[in-house]
Amino acid sequence: MDKDIQMDDKEEVVDDDMDDSLCINAEEEDSKGSSEQDTSKKDKEALIKQKLEEMYGKQESLQAKYLRSVADLDNLRKRSIRDREDAVSRTRTQIISDLLPVMDSFHLGLQEASKNGGEESVVAGFSMAIKQMESVLEDYGLQNIDPKNEDFDPKRHEAIGYEECPDVNDGLIVKTIRVGYQIKEHLVRPASVILSKNQSTDDS
Repeated sequence: MDKDIQMDDKEEVVDDDMDDSLCINAEEEDSKGSSEQDTSKKDKEALIKQKLEEMYGKQESLQAKYLRSVADLDNLRKRSIRDREDAVSRTRTQIISDLLPVMDSFHLGLQEASKNGGEESVVAGFSMAIKQMESVLEDYGLQNIDPKNEDFDPKRHEAIGYEECPDVNDGLIVKTIRVGYQIKEHLVRPASVILSKNQSTDDS
């Protein structure tokens, strides 16, 4: 009887040890599985982060290329406008330059008609034609350079002679022989002028 009880106790101890061993193995398996899941999750997060960084990098590169293309197109548009304006300005200046001798002829004809006592209708016709032509050219930006009692400016004036003027300082413009013209800041033709010459300067 006692032997049977002892055997039962041993079997119970063995069963308890096996249960404990199984529990430990299960816990180890669970821990191992959990660790593998954590590692797999971190790898996925790192992969997603890498993909996002690559996508953001491509987006920034595309945006930079887009901005450069927009800037290049804007510069091309501005350059085209500037080139077209320059071409128009050169053509306009050339046409006006070709018309200046005609203007000079009109002015000379008007002066001669006035001096020789021409008919009033002829003089009036010349005068009207000159004013109309000057008005049209002014609309295109043409400005007269008709200096008198001004300091000589070699950039806008052309000295073709001197005139003795005792009461005027040397180098002052006293007469305009031929009117000059400019379009804005661009000189088309300098004014031909006579400068004053003080006689007392030669005597000294």
